[in-house]
Amino acid sequence: MDRDEKVKALSQKLLDGVEQTFQSGHFKKYLKTISTFRNYSPRNVELIFLQKPNATYVAGFNTWKKLGRYVRRGETGISIFTPSVVTEKNEKPVLDNDGNLKLDDDGKPLMKEVKETLVRFHTVTVFDVSQTEGDPLEALCNELQGAFPYDDFQKIFSAVQGVCPYKIVYEKMDGDVKGYCSHEDKKIAIKSGMGDRQIVKTLIHEFAHAALHGHTEKSRQQEEIEAESTAFIVSDFLGIDTSDYSFDYVSVWGHNMELAKLQDVLQNIQESTNEIIGKIETSMKNIENTKEKIPPQKLPERLNFAAEKSKELNTEKEMIPSGKLIAE
Repeated sequence: MDRDEKVKALSQKLLDGVEQTFQSGHFKKYLKTISTFRNYSPRNVELIFLQKPNATYVAGFNTWKKLGRYVRRGETGISIFTPSVVTEKNEKPVLDNDGNLKLDDDGKPLMKEVKETLVRFHTVTVFDVSQTEGDPLEALCNELQGAFPYDDFQKIFSAVQGVCPYKIVYEKMDGDVKGYCSHEDKKIAIKSGMGDRQIVKTLIHEFAHAALHGHTEKSRQQEEIEAESTAFIVSDFLGIDTSDYSFDYVSVWGHNMELAKLQDVLQNIQESTNEIIGKIETSMKNIENTKEKIPPQKLPERLNFAAEKSKELNTEKEMIPSGKLIAE
C-alpha cells in the first residue's frame, strides 16, 4: 500500500472510530457533564484567557460544588461580566398621535408611569478546573502512556524539529493542557513530564497548527479537528497508535458537526498530511545518514539532551510577531 492509499485508509479508520465514540454511553455522559458549563461571549473568553491562558473548564463556585468539586483555598478567581435583567419604573411625558406633548389644565406636560426592562452588566468570579479538587469530571482524552526506544524517540523528535517552522520547547503546564502553538512567538510548547507517545502525538498536533493554520480564517473547531487528525495519521506512520486519545479528541471537537462535513474536513487534509509525512520521513533519513551516535541515557539526562538539541536547532528559527495562540 503506497502512502496516498494508507493516508486514505487511516482517515477512514479515524472517521469510523469517531462514529463509534459518538454512539458510546461514555461519550453521552461526557456531553451531559460539559453541558453544565456555560458558553461564554467572545469578550468573556478573551477576559478568561488574559487572566488564565491555560484555562479549560470554567465555572462559578456553586457550579463546581454541584459537580462535587471545591475551589482550593487561596486560589485567585477569574473576573468576567455577566448580564442581569432589571425592571425600572420611570415617569415619561404623554404624547399625542402626532408626537406632541399632551398638557394638563395648567399647561404642564402630562406624565405617566412606565415600566422599562433593562440589561445591566456586573462582574462575577469563576474558577478553572485546575483550581479545584474533588470528584473527577467525566473525562475523555486520557493521556497516552508508554515509552519506546530512546533512539527512535530522539530520531522522531529531531526529525520534526528539523522541518518545523517554529522553535520547540518544553514547559510546565497546569491542568489538562498538553501543549500549544503560538503563531505570534513562532513557538511550540510541549508539557514537560509526559510519556513518549503523548509527547510525539502532541508535538505533531502542534506542528500541524504551525504548518496549516498560520494564516487562516478557519474556525477553532476545524483547526483542532485538522491538527488532531494529522497527528493521528502521522503518528501511525511512525508506528505510534494514538487512537485511544485521537478518537476522543476529534469527537469532542466534532460532536455538533454533521458527519458528512467531518468527512469533508478529513478528506481535505489528506494532501497536506501526506506532505508532512514526506518531510518528516526525509528528515529522518537525513538523520540516519549522518550516523550521529547518541549514547544511552536515563530519563533526566535524556530530557536535558533533548532540550540542548532543541536549543541548537531553535537558534536557526526566526521569531516574528503577529498571529494567535492555539492550545491542545
